[in-house]
Amino acid sequence: MVRGALWAGAIVTAGMIGAIAYGFLAGSFGDEGGQILELAWGRVTLIDLYFGLGLIGTWIAWRERSVARTFPWLVGLVGLGSLAAGAYVALAALRSNTAEDFFFGRR
Repeated sequence: MVRGALWAGAIVTAGMIGAIAYGFLAGSFGDEGGQILELAWGRVTLIDLYFGLGLIGTWIAWRERSVARTFPWLVGLVGLGSLAAGAYVALAALRSNTAEDFFFGRR
């Protein structure tokens, strides 16, 4: 197990669960989501998000080497963003014995 990656993934996952819960309880995604897209920095933030998700999605696909194992994670990334990324990092760390296993998957 790669402890640093496990902790990082767990913290990101827990933080995103809290942030998403706060967003749904304190605001309206339908109303406020449209306002975000009207703002230049809102669009920049979404571009940044999807570039980051594309990067981690590529790593997941390369690491898993299977469409059947990769596709659900890609759907999760698009729908849940960093929550899915954090969960994948934590699970990959749990399944890994070395840093090489973590980054490259078991060969």
